[in-house]
Amino acid sequence: MEMWGDAEGAYSLKPSDPLAKSLLQISGPDPIPYNDARWQQLLLQYERLVHLHNLGLAPQSSSASLVEEDVVGTACRQCAANCSASSNLAAFCLHVSRMVRDLQSSLDVYSTSTEGTDPPSRGSLVKRRISLVGKARVTCGAINLLRILSHETIVQACGSADMGGDCNAFLKEAFTYRNRGEVSGNVEGQDAAMEMIAAILGLLSAIGLAAQQGSDVNFMEIPELYDVVAQILSFLLVLLSTQLYLPMESSAELVAQGHQSRHFFLEKIMEYSRWQGARSRELWKNREERMRQQQAHSLGQENGGEDGRLHNEPLLFINVCLHWLVSRPSPPRRSIASHYTELPKSIAHQMTMAMAADGMYESHSIQHASAPQMGEAKASSTIAGRAAVHLGEPSKDAGSAPHTTTSIALGTDDAVDLSSPGHVGGDVSSWNATPSSMILHPIRSILILSSTFFLLPIRLVRLAFNLLGHSRYHALTSGSSHLKDIADGDQVILQQIQAHCEKNSGWNRTNNILWLTDSPLADMGSALLLLLTNNCRYGPQHPFREELALLKDNRWADESKKTEDTGSSLFPLSPDTDDQVMALSVNFDSLFEALGRVAHTEVGSLSLYSMLLSSPAFATSVSARSDLDKVVVPLLRSLYFASTITHGQPKSAAKSGQFSQLMTLAPNNRPFRSQSQLYVTLILLLIFSQDTSFGRDSFRRVHVAATSVKWYKEKRIKETTLGSMLLLVLLRAVSFNLNRLQDAFLLSNCCAVLLNLSPHISDIGEYAANRLVSVTSSCFKRYTQLVAECGGTEPEEGDYSSLVGMHGETCRTLLTLIKHAIRRKCLEKNIHLVYSLLLEQNDLQNMHQFASLGDVAPISAITERANAVVEENGDGKSADRTMEALKQHVSKLKAYYNPDGLVSDADSVASDASDLGNLTFTYEEEADPEVFFVPYVWDVTVGTLTTTTMEWSRNKIRVFPLNEEVNEPLTQTTDTEGLEGIDEGSHDMDNTPDVV
Repeated sequence: MEMWGDAEGAYSLKPSDPLAKSLLQISGPDPIPYNDARWQQLLLQYERLVHLHNLGLAPQSSSASLVEEDVVGTACRQCAANCSASSNLAAFCLHVSRMVRDLQSSLDVYSTSTEGTDPPSRGSLVKRRISLVGKARVTCGAINLLRILSHETIVQACGSADMGGDCNAFLKEAFTYRNRGEVSGNVEGQDAAMEMIAAILGLLSAIGLAAQQGSDVNFMEIPELYDVVAQILSFLLVLLSTQLYLPMESSAELVAQGHQSRHFFLEKIMEYSRWQGARSRELWKNREERMRQQQAHSLGQENGGEDGRLHNEPLLFINVCLHWLVSRPSPPRRSIASHYTELPKSIAHQMTMAMAADGMYESHSIQHASAPQMGEAKASSTIAGRAAVHLGEPSKDAGSAPHTTTSIALGTDDAVDLSSPGHVGGDVSSWNATPSSMILHPIRSILILSSTFFLLPIRLVRLAFNLLGHSRYHALTSGSSHLKDIADGDQVILQQIQAHCEKNSGWNRTNNILWLTDSPLADMGSALLLLLTNNCRYGPQHPFREELALLKDNRWADESKKTEDTGSSLFPLSPDTDDQVMALSVNFDSLFEALGRVAHTEVGSLSLYSMLLSSPAFATSVSARSDLDKVVVPLLRSLYFASTITHGQPKSAAKSGQFSQLMTLAPNNRPFRSQSQLYVTLILLLIFSQDTSFGRDSFRRVHVAATSVKWYKEKRIKETTLGSMLLLVLLRAVSFNLNRLQDAFLLSNCCAVLLNLSPHISDIGEYAANRLVSVTSSCFKRYTQLVAECGGTEPEEGDYSSLVGMHGETCRTLLTLIKHAIRRKCLEKNIHLVYSLLLEQNDLQNMHQFASLGDVAPISAITERANAVVEENGDGKSADRTMEALKQHVSKLKAYYNPDGLVSDADSVASDASDLGNLTFTYEEEADPEVFFVPYVWDVTVGTLTTTTMEWSRNKIRVFPLNEEVNEPLTQTTDTEGLEGIDEGSHDMDNTPDVV
């Protein structure tokens, strides 16, 4: 796997190295003026700078030798301590800002030269591309170093706030460049933070504008430019991470308390974006006057330079993030981003975890960022390792293989040779194929994934060990006798792994998964957009939410003025849309398709939620679609696997036979990464179900192909309706919640979705009908027991505060579904449900004794009538004969019960909900949504999107709760040791009991 840069040189950096000395100088207490030659000397080391990373060693808990060798970590700590007094971090930030602006200028020149009517000569174009690539390399290395230094500074600033310090004042001083005895050069007190933000947004806006205008030049096909953008997005996440290391404070709370925000860079970005947005609106309003002036001076407007679009950077930033979400640009070959995307895929290939028929893993521990396209699912399971890093045994001659050079394709027959002295080829380093040097498979394969150890991030190794199971890792790193059988080279690697897997690193304090992505830009762009749109909801105007509120479908731009709100929408259109204001426009169809491919992920479901809540026009277009299964089925898939009870518990509990709900739902052994994912999934289902057309269409018009639901294991599903799949998965989620979570919010939302669907239940299949009655029967039996334990006192309606109340609400909801499904209008199409009621009638016969369950007379009446029909027309001993008798005598069943005003004489189901009144439950966002969404977005960012690509100080995270330290390893389904006595025969079936 080839990539540019000197990764080996970066990893093997020693204190005696000239680069190490430069790092310690710029991070030291002595000021280095902006024009000092030492900055240039540092930046010229970009080949190694781009591969530097902070190991995160804690000086107080790590060995002295390791800390001494950790040059980058030492430089980071020194920088955080000295940057306010020396202004060196601010000076470096100004240098990087200048480089980013220079890169943007080169992008503009290169783009213009390729699209003009008089293109330059081939040689001139090659020179411009060489210049562009060279600037991109230098900029990429500089941004990576700035990101690492800034992160440690932010962590220290947030730590000072806990001791009474001012985080904003700390960061303001750290990123303000002041002359420290410099005779000439820079102005006193230059705001380096704002300079950096303006330069970054300017570059991203230029890329967004090129994408919006359909430029012929795809900058993301150039490896170095792709890496620059990836580094910029990572750097922006670091700038916003003051939220990560401080307790959560929403903008509503700050306004109510009269306090100022402690998030320095977030406020800077918002301030700059508001200014840019106001400026662009002013230019847009005066565009006609400017056009007349330009025509008078024959200036033209070929590039749209003064029409306001170039100045609306918030709009263009949203545009480029949505463009990446739709197009999902893959990292090109030889890029660093490509290397980091292939390593997790190779590790996943070695895990031998179950992969569903749709080409994605069943376990939440390994997750695909995007669902395979049609026809790719089958191929992905057979070529999973083919596109990834080769994991075969190393070549004996690999260690002596010379370093190769990197060639950058120019789209012509020529190639430009940009040599990297530390460039690593695709061969694997030499290993001794002797028993003494072998590590247990697949740990050894993980260690030799890359062409050299230096290219395998230690954070990725930690994650791999977690996925393999703590017991194997414990055996290798606890000083056991296994270590004496390992070669010296292997011991060094394992000792480094052990040093970075200590409790003080906090690695296990967050819920980390192996993220298999095809587009890092799409992932990080979505995360940034989520953070910016979900923050600062109160107070001054929100530049990013304002742009999303005006979002338009570019397919119908000319018809947008004629669009009226029909009332059939997930959320109403905003009446304040101003046609005179320039609005962002995207292809809603492409956006919907893209969201459907990522809806099974946490970042995808959050993006879908944000788009529905932020853009009324997009929500309206979604409500009018007849193919909502494209986003609903992925949500159901996630909910399905998140409702699976896995076999596993601490070894001590396994041996003693003691089990508890907390054990089975420990962080290392629960079927979901975060419980918040279940919340968002059910909120989205509630949003969809509150539109009456959704329920009607899901049972009659929208059919789900068998290939789309192969992940459902309890029964092989043939073609069925979307409504039936909703019932099956929601019933599973209800059972799982009552058994394990007992979460009132989850249960109330499940019940709300089911009740929204209940008026439209029609044509449910045999299996769905059986599951509905079976879960109802089990829940009722448990409810009867709980009421008896409470002395016969029934809970009040709407009580989710107690276990008996939860079971009571579940019984009421499911009985309501059954009552609606056996109405006279729907009875013939739900005849399987009547048969299922006959099978469970003995368990449901005492329903009428509980007044809290409501009117159950229709269910009792239809059961009695069905019994009579079976007795008169069949022996009741054969399922086929019983069903045939019920179908032939539907008219007799329809005469079972006729309360005043409940059923009409018409048998049509065209207006099936008209006789039930308004039963719709609607979703209303909390008064202060930031309290939930901001911590959750950060949780997803740290534990999912950047788990293997960015360093975070996990022990110091404050915005979301961390896991407690686990003192002993947990066994998992991949490691069956200690699981004696547990029946695993149903591992591939639904092992979730109906109700406990």
